This record gives sequence, C-alpha cells and structure tokens, in this order.
Amino acid sequence: MDAKVEDSAPELVEADSKLAKSTEENHEKPSLSIGLLPIMIFLAATVTTAVVVELLPHANSRFFPWLPPDAAEDQLKAAPTYAIFGRSPTEEHLVHVVNVLQSFGYKRVDVNESWNLLWAHDYPFLTHPSLKSLGQNQVVNHFPGCGYLTNKVDLCTTQLPFLPRAFRLPAQRQEFLDYARDNPQALFVQKHNEHRHIKVREPADIAFGSNDSFVQEFVQRPFLVDGHKFDIGVYVVITSVNPLRAYIYTGDVLFRYCPVKYYPFDAENVDKYIVGDDYLPTWEVPSLRKFYNRFGGSMRTVFEAYVRDQGMDPSKIWPQVEHIVRSTIAAKENDIVNILRSYRTHNFFDLMRFDLFIDEDLKVYLMEANMSPNLSSAHFKPNSLLYEQVLYSVFNLVGIRPLKATGGTLLSESSEMLTADKNLATDLNKCAAHDCDKSCNKDECDLCLACLSGSEYKMLQQAHQEHLHRIDMKRLFPKPILDLQRFNLAEETTNMTKKNAWMAQWFYNKCLYDATWCT
Repeated sequence: MDAKVEDSAPELVEADSKLAKSTEENHEKPSLSIGLLPIMIFLAATVTTAVVVELLPHANSRFFPWLPPDAAEDQLKAAPTYAIFGRSPTEEHLVHVVNVLQSFGYKRVDVNESWNLLWAHDYPFLTHPSLKSLGQNQVVNHFPGCGYLTNKVDLCTTQLPFLPRAFRLPAQRQEFLDYARDNPQALFVQKHNEHRHIKVREPADIAFGSNDSFVQEFVQRPFLVDGHKFDIGVYVVITSVNPLRAYIYTGDVLFRYCPVKYYPFDAENVDKYIVGDDYLPTWEVPSLRKFYNRFGGSMRTVFEAYVRDQGMDPSKIWPQVEHIVRSTIAAKENDIVNILRSYRTHNFFDLMRFDLFIDEDLKVYLMEANMSPNLSSAHFKPNSLLYEQVLYSVFNLVGIRPLKATGGTLLSESSEMLTADKNLATDLNKCAAHDCDKSCNKDECDLCLACLSGSEYKMLQQAHQEHLHRIDMKRLFPKPILDLQRFNLAEETTNMTKKNAWMAQWFYNKCLYDATWCT
C-alpha cells in the first residue's frame, strides 16, 4: 500500500507544474475569481490527506516520522475491555478498580457486551449462566463455589483449630448449651451471614430459632494497642483450583482499630470490641502516629514497631497468618472443585480479604473471609494507595497488565519470550533415566515435558507467568520452601490431591536449581 502513495507523488508534482505554468502564462489577465491555483492546491492536499488517512497506520513511518515505531501497530489493536457486575446503584466502592483498569488501558463496556474481564462485586454465577463457558480471552474475578470460604456460617462452623468454637443454629443448639455449661466463664457472640448486629450475649439471650446464623465463642484477652482492640485484613488471591495456587499480598496489611478502648469492658458498647465502618485508623492511634506520619511506615510496620516497644516479637505473627490462610483454602478446595465440574472453562481468580485478630500472647485467630473486600477509600482517603497497590499486584499476577508494558491483551497467547519449553522442563535426569520421551506410563514421567497433556502444559505455563509477575504477592500454596535442606516434600504432599502434589513437585524441582522459586 505504501507503493501506491509513492506512485501518486509524481503525478501530483506534474499536475502542480502544469498548473503553475498555466498560471504564469495568464497572470496578466485580470479576473475577479479566486484563481485556479489555490483551488487545485487545496484539492491536491485534500486528496493526499485522504490517501494517507486511508493507508494509516502503514504510512505513519513515512509521513509522520516523529511517531514511535509501535504507534501504527497499536492503532490496529482494540483496547481490551472490562465490565462490572454489581447490584449497588452507586459505584463509589469501585472507584479504585476503575482507576487501575483505565490506567492499564482497558475500556469499559456493558456487562452484556463482549468483555475480557468481568469484575463482579456481587456473586454473578446465578444470574449469568453464560459464565459456564468463558472464552479463551475472558476472566472473572470470582470462583464458582467461593461461598464455601466466604459464607460466615459455613466457614466459622468448620472444625479448624484457629477458629473460635462455633455452633450452627438451630441445628447445634444442644451442643452449644452443653459447651456453655462446661465453660461457665466463656462469652459468646451471635453472628449472621450479613455480619450485622453482632453483640456479646449470655447463652440465655441467644436467638435459637434464627436460621442462617451461628453462635461463636468470644476471645476475651485481645492484644491491645493503646488500649484499643483491632483486627487485621490480609489480601489473598486464588489463581487456580485443582491444582491449587494461592498468594498473599505482602505490601501492607489493613489494620482497623476499635474507636473506644477495650477496658473497662462493657458488652453493651460494641465500639469497644467490634470494628465498624467508622473505625480508628492507624494514623490516629497515638503510639502509632509517630511511626506512620514522621517515619513513613506502613500499617504493618508501625504495628510491628509498637509490638517491639512492648518487648515482644512480631515476627511470630505472620507465619501463623500464612498457615491459617493456606489451611483454610485447602480445607474448602474440594467443595469448590465439585462446583467447578459444571463449568467448561475455569478462567477465574478470586481476590478476598481474610480478617483475623490477635490475643495478648500473639496467637492469631481467623474471623472471616470476605468475598468482595471493601476497596473504597470514601471513609479514609489514605487507604487509596493500599487499595490501588493491591489491585496493581493482583491484576499483574493473573495476566491483566498495562498494555504499554506487554504490548498484548488480556490472557492472550503467551509469547515464548515469557515462557518457553525450557522454562517448564524440570528433573531432566529422571526423565532421561526412565526414557520418558518414549513412554509416559511411569509415575516418574508425570512432569516430563514430553508427557504433559495440553491442559497440564497450560497449568505450568500459568504458574510460571504468575511467578514472573508477582509484584508484591507471595505464594502460599504450594507452600514456600524456606529451608530446602529441611523441607520434606513427601511429608508435605502426603494428604494432597494428586494434582496438588504434582504442582508442589514442580515448584520443588524449580527451587532445586533457582532459589527465587522457593518462595
């Protein structure tokens, strides 16, 4: 097409020459008209412009040399799109989601149009059955079945050692009464899925006929900061189920302090022990203010500084947090897998926030997991940085990246510049020893490149790219290998599903040759 532009140029030059000669010959003839030359020049310019526009972007480098080399190609690429599903009439809680996606170059469309990313603030799978067959370049920010983690009744009545003892009502009424009788000093709170009207109650005041609720033991000796009880929120992303891969955000932790001091305890004043929307932020807690405002600490690091000032070691907290999140997700994975069986494609990820609290001995307890964590900074503007940094890490992790950085689109076919066969191949000695290139019938060949199925290759490819684009996300599952010499792979994978053990083995193999893959 460039040749056509070049071919037309001599004709335009010749036309201009003839026109100039004709004008020169007749310049002495008076005329009231504008003149033929300006009209012809205008027409020639119009035709030339039209040709150039028609030929764009191919002619850009010839006619507009100041444009970057990729500008022409970028004009041909349609911006990837996102849609939002939510039941709220306003979207102030989604401002940061929209901001980050727009900064990445993504264009918003209606939920019923063609989109690459569906950001669902509410559970979308009941109202959108089409999500059972997502396209290759489509992804949704929730897993079907994630309610097994985020439903408060289901989660808190699960028998896990880091959950305060809980009883489902009315089904477990007698078990609760027996426990209360055997533990006369215990206090309890009754909770519902909507997490409203929580209050410490006497066993006699519990509403046993209330469906979809549970009663849970109240931990009475919380760790306090300047006398205030608090909870902590850690952001977690599940990127795959069967095999399971999960990550935790390490850039910061959301700390929320009760606005009223815990002592003297008064069950009628819920602001002493329940964190509400108008919580006390870190920068208003007296002992934390200096670390946060004067020395630039994060919510997590200023809390750790306070703990050290009390003569205690905050480093014992975070391994507990990671263990709790890892164990909770693993305990619910099979339930999610059963739901996923009716879905043809599994292009999902799940960003949730696990809320925990700490007792005065620095023991960590799990409160709940939030399906669509609050990402609104309407109450507290300084939180906007945390939310956008969380989203930046999450989006990069799952393949939603700034267009200028990748030159590609969401979930597009991966370039070998990122992931090639050599990046996935591991344990070459074992593969060679068992002739896995000739027969894949041995267990020892499960991870050999020649024996991978198409879906298995894609699983490893995704795991590899997640590792490359983690930003501030730390892998939780498969479990990080903190000490390779002491790590017992057989022990760690004993109770795992076959797929999870397979994935854990791959990460272990990668760790053997590159320490960056250990964590």
